[in-house]
Amino acid sequence: MTDFQTGTPATTPPNGQGEATFVAALLQATLSARRVTAMVSLLYDGPQVWAYAVSLGLGEDPRRVEALGPALALAAGADSARVARDAGRLLIEIPKPPDKRAVLRPDKLEALTAPSVTAIPLGLAAGGRPVWFDLADERTCHVIIGGTTGSGKTVTLHWLLTRLLLQNGPDTLRVLALDPKRGELAPFAHVPHLLHPITSNPVDVARVLTWVEGELDRRAATNTRRPRLVVILEEVADVLKTTPTAGDLLARIAQIGRALGVHLVATTQQPGAKSLGDALANFPARLLGRVASATLTYGAAGRARTMADQLLGRGDFLLITADGTTRLQVPMMTGRQYRSLPRADQVDTLDSDLPSVALFADLARDSRGGQGRRELGPAEYARIDQALADGATADDLRGEFGIGWDRARRLQAGYRGRA
Repeated sequence: MTDFQTGTPATTPPNGQGEATFVAALLQATLSARRVTAMVSLLYDGPQVWAYAVSLGLGEDPRRVEALGPALALAAGADSARVARDAGRLLIEIPKPPDKRAVLRPDKLEALTAPSVTAIPLGLAAGGRPVWFDLADERTCHVIIGGTTGSGKTVTLHWLLTRLLLQNGPDTLRVLALDPKRGELAPFAHVPHLLHPITSNPVDVARVLTWVEGELDRRAATNTRRPRLVVILEEVADVLKTTPTAGDLLARIAQIGRALGVHLVATTQQPGAKSLGDALANFPARLLGRVASATLTYGAAGRARTMADQLLGRGDFLLITADGTTRLQVPMMTGRQYRSLPRADQVDTLDSDLPSVALFADLARDSRGGQGRRELGPAEYARIDQALADGATADDLRGEFGIGWDRARRLQAGYRGRA
């Protein structure tokens, strides 16, 4: 920090003044030196960030303060300063010195009364208010949790899932957990809400997602929306690389799932269109932790000037929705929260209902030229698989699915070859 009278670094606040108050004075002096009429006051002493409220003089443009981020950071002796708007207020967010940072304990959030069983207290905003996240809200019905290693993705996912499980019984909420990393969701392996054991194998991931697509059709046909179904997908970008059909499945689930009580919660290191494709457009919410560099920030956030590369990790996140961007601190779970999870002696399984779709999917997706060479989607080749299991001939396939006879014969041969 800099002493404005001497121009030399001020390592400690003068006259026993608290450090947070001392920083407020430095920020005030910086704005005054730039002829910005404003009053700066400490609003919230958070676990990792000091948040200062800026009361602007009549007619002052808040963009003048927003443009002074680097100068404000330099005055406070910090690596960065984020100027943001939160709940109608203008805030300056200054990271605390590393030795003064702490994680947020869950106790404060656990004491809050949820407005509904689908709403969870996700964390505390930089201004100190609780941030509620509601799956029933169209703005947060599907969410991607992104960020580099150490940003807190897994902790955030665990907190969100734990609160949902504690607020909802298995009769009103069911979960499908897809975990290619094999272990990130292990604490939830025995909760009674699971509709199927935690799935890791890429072939089984494709089968489960195809089942979910079929479940959407069943719910639409029967006008059913209960129980709510939450599909958890760890490292979605890796799944899309190993299982190309997953992209179409996720896009359709995200597009129509909310109206039918089906929700997606996915994690990835880089939640951009390049890695997630068409599915990303139908995720209305992103929870973004620290990203690797400033150049990756726009693609990860989907909007400019979020400074996601300056987040501090350990649960320091941005919640990005159509309503705006909110910085929040997500709590770090302890053993007590994990021990509070409900436990079932035996987990349900969908094995008898899962389609065998991955073993000859390449034939079904063959879209080369010629009669009937259109690409078939996952739901169609699941139906082909069932038709062949019921004894359908190549002529049956040609008539029912509108494909050429040669292609139908090859599909039949491929089915017999794996039987």
